[in-house]
Amino acid sequence: MAHEVDQSFLALPLRALADAALARARALGAEHADFRLERVRDASWRLRDAKPAGSSDTTDLGYAVRVVHGGTW
Repeated sequence: MAHEVDQSFLALPLRALADAALARARALGAEHADFRLERVRDASWRLRDAKPAGSSDTTDLGYAVRVVHGGTW
């Protein structure tokens, strides 16, 4: 089963975010830097006595920049 990435995620300024973060790390003297972007979607149903009692559908979006500077992460 093929999963497609939705257009709202692809429309994010991913390249600009990564370029800015990595350029700043380089300017500050990082020996290594990497950029990660993650979107996690979670959906759940709650049941009570085998009947639907609620549901939730959440999406978390975040990014991280990891660097090595002075030999330390």
